[in-house]
Amino acid sequence: ERNNIDLIHAHFAYPEGLVGLLAKRRTRRPLIVTLHGYDILVEPSVGYGARLSRRIDHLIRKVLNSADAIIVASKAVFNETRRIVNDVNKVHLIPNGVDIQRFNPNLDGSVLRKKLGIEERIVIFTLRAHEPRYGLEYLIRAVPLVIREKKDVVFIIGGDGTLRHYHELLAAKLGVKERIIFTGRIPQSEVPYYYAMSDIVVVPSLQEAFGLVVAEAMASGKPVIGSNVGGIPDQIIDGYNGFLVQPRKPKEIAEKILWLINNPDEARRMGMNGRRMVEEKFDINKRIDRITSLYHEILESVRQPC
Repeated sequence: ERNNIDLIHAHFAYPEGLVGLLAKRRTRRPLIVTLHGYDILVEPSVGYGARLSRRIDHLIRKVLNSADAIIVASKAVFNETRRIVNDVNKVHLIPNGVDIQRFNPNLDGSVLRKKLGIEERIVIFTLRAHEPRYGLEYLIRAVPLVIREKKDVVFIIGGDGTLRHYHELLAAKLGVKERIIFTGRIPQSEVPYYYAMSDIVVVPSLQEAFGLVVAEAMASGKPVIGSNVGGIPDQIIDGYNGFLVQPRKPKEIAEKILWLINNPDEARRMGMNGRRMVEEKFDINKRIDRITSLYHEILESVRQPC
């Protein structure tokens, strides 16, 4: 009221969306809610999802049905939202975007390779928090299967989290501790260079609303192996710019890694296919344009005389 705002845009349906709904009721301004995954999707096996609580599920349903527009980034989130929203016309599928200048195939990762002492190695990279829903355990369990066939491979796992110590112990138990570099948190300024120095990127998640790391890897011109869950299939076309695998399947992950290693020309082709797809579908500037267009559309609709 004090700032005479035109519209309210809440990121996450709960608790931000609930606050947005209270503000909408007080100011009579339109409310847009962007869903990010945890607020709409659930994965009971790892306790993921706010809607596992019946109370919060009730509040999320109320928020979404009261919102003037809802933004979702993937078909999986769109379909789940459609199940609980009465008016599906207000659900807008606008994919997440990546900065295609910041992430691009022309970056030089050689300095980082030298720093890590892996100049001549084949590099398999993932960037995920060490949390249950990201499935890093299954990538680690794939490592022995890969190095049994290829000795010059190193795995780099970027990120931190509650399961990092467990994952390091698992690597030691499997006898692959020396083949995995656990970097911890990677500064944002360095992230593009980790993709640049990589040969293959793996995203073994159990659930993903979108999986922006997939788009970042694609923008960097790398083939991606990703779980066939959530928003990942919106980005990976199996056999075109990478491979889809079933979650919790280390053997499948290992098989696809080995295939890409053994077929370097096809791996490069897939990487370039991914880059073209990002330019067409996942450029962040296109997302910005679509969101601002939605703002204008909503504002025009509320200004129309009754």
